[in-house]
Amino acid sequence: MSDKKQDSAAPRRGMGTLGQRLGKVAGNALRRRGFAEATIITDWATLVGKPLADNSQPSRIVFPRGTRAGGTLHLRVSGAFAPEVQHLAPQIIERINGHFGYGAVARIELHHGFTPPPPKEQHENSTAEPAPAVRDAIARVEDPVLAGALERLARARARAPAQPRRSPPPRGRR
Repeated sequence: MSDKKQDSAAPRRGMGTLGQRLGKVAGNALRRRGFAEATIITDWATLVGKPLADNSQPSRIVFPRGTRAGGTLHLRVSGAFAPEVQHLAPQIIERINGHFGYGAVARIELHHGFTPPPPKEQHENSTAEPAPAVRDAIARVEDPVLAGALERLARARARAPAQPRRSPPPRGRR
């Protein structure tokens, strides 16, 4: 019985998601910026909601000397959303403190700056089929592993939005 407990407490090896590994990988860097827990970064969209998370980003938490409570959360906010974040600051503070379970943040300080655009959502179009000529070419492949990979590639290409063709560069001196 004690062997099973030790096995479950042992560190897991192998692949994991970035969210699972962020605490270990970036732990020291995050602690220097005031983030004792990496979850404020990884769960930011859950804490404040998608529209605010797309236009704001926590940069650091500054705590009073000798305590880990009553800190100031510094947020980088894109210009148009600063008034909304300022208006919602009490609710954001309440959500962050509820997430941590104690009064970690007492106030929010806003800094105008660039926030990276949110990643575009990819809509899965399951009806996208590759062209018949492509399907025929894949059917002639003898290796089943290669045929499966080519089939997945062809479906992905069929789902992808059409890219405009670039014209070739003008001929001239090199």
